Amino acid sequence: EKIDVTVKGMVCSFCAQGLEKKFKAMPQVDGIQVQLETKIIHLKLKTDQSLKDEVIQKTIQDAGFQVEKITRL
Repeated sequence: EKIDVTVKGMVCSFCAQGLEKKFKAMPQVDGIQVQLETKIIHLKLKTDQSLKDEVIQKTIQDAGFQVEKITRL
C-alpha cells in the first residue's frame, strides 16, 4: 500500500529529515520519500502491513506539524 500525506508546517530540510527518521523506524514502513517543495510525504508499506490514519496523524503531530490530507493509493 502507498500513502501520501500532505503536511502543514514542514518548511525546512531539518523538518523533513526528522519526519523521515520517525517513519523509517516504524516496522510497517518499507520506504519513505519526503518532498519539501510540495510538503508531501510518500509512504510505501511492507506487504500485508497497514498503518492507521490515527497513527500517521499522531506521529506527525508529535513532531510539531499538522496533517492536511491523507491519500491512500
